[in-house]
Amino acid sequence: MEVGTYQMKIIINQQSLLAALNKMNAFLRSSEMLTLSTKSTSLYLFGKSISTNISSEIKLTTKTEETGLEIIEKSTIQVNFGAFIKAIRESERGMLEIKTSNAEDLRLVISSSEFEIDIFAKNTEYHPGFVQGKKVGKFESESLSKLFKEVTYSISKLQSRPLFNHVHFKLKDNQLLIEATDARCMARYAAETSQQTEFDLLIPEIVSKNINKFFGKEGVITIELHDTEICIKSKGMSIEWELYDKEYPDTQRLIPDRQEMISYEINAKSFKTALRRMIKLSDGGDDNTTIRLEFSGNTVQLITDNLGFSLFNYHQELPLLSEGKKITLGVNPNYILNAINHLPKGSEVVKLVVLSEVRPFIVESEISSNTLHLATPIRMN
Repeated sequence: MEVGTYQMKIIINQQSLLAALNKMNAFLRSSEMLTLSTKSTSLYLFGKSISTNISSEIKLTTKTEETGLEIIEKSTIQVNFGAFIKAIRESERGMLEIKTSNAEDLRLVISSSEFEIDIFAKNTEYHPGFVQGKKVGKFESESLSKLFKEVTYSISKLQSRPLFNHVHFKLKDNQLLIEATDARCMARYAAETSQQTEFDLLIPEIVSKNINKFFGKEGVITIELHDTEICIKSKGMSIEWELYDKEYPDTQRLIPDRQEMISYEINAKSFKTALRRMIKLSDGGDDNTTIRLEFSGNTVQLITDNLGFSLFNYHQELPLLSEGKKITLGVNPNYILNAINHLPKGSEVVKLVVLSEVRPFIVESEISSNTLHLATPIRMN
């Protein structure tokens, strides 16, 4: 390699660089490679994992951000992500000088006021981050984050079912639909919208749960479609992943006809306290805990005996705020509690709207909401 051919030299605030790297750390493993590119007035960082690409842009100091970035020599190099983020974390706060060393083996040298660290680097081609695609939507970051949080508790934890490891995000006929399910519980937001461009997307769990973390609360998020990828971006951050080739299942068929259902109303505070206590006493884990709810007249019995609680049997009677027919449900208390925790603020009543012992039931409150919470009973025989 000729001396000076691939030389990079920048000065940057350690905190600005570390903030960008910490966001990328959610997607990239330590063994993966990170591309650093200096172009005109920005430092671009690009990483590629198995399923996700992430780009970050750090600009010259602006009125709102003291990046301290100064670009002295421009180039594009690649380093091990784990080694680079460790080196930056161990560097002192303040200004860092980062440059390539044109020794026999290319090294990236990170210098602070007291010490110097160098790591192996290699030359690579510039990756054009933040490329333009077909815009399908624009959303306020904080608003979108709040909507996703209403449903993300229902995302499946099983990696063997990748379709359910996503939030379904759809717009059709001016109706916005956001939903998630693990086939045993479901949360579904639906509302009218003024947006015109239709889309049908799957958003990975890590993105849907961390909108504010990656994009900030006050930003505007743009969603774009490229040839084979979905891209979600805002100022300084871009995340993209491959379009999924399978359709999300039709969840509408899981929702029972309300006209045939019975609503059992319980004081929210008392019900939550009882469910939390039963969960603490359980040794079955989040997915394998079962309790029995016996509705009769104006009371509901919460019972655990003979249902896998090896050390405890639990029984509690709570008054019902409305009477209904006699029915017994086997349920996972985690699913009900998760739904209750996502009911509108100020909810004082929990309504379990039930069709039968074997059909999905609705968890809601006395406060109207655009989000539907559904759980599936557990067979006890």
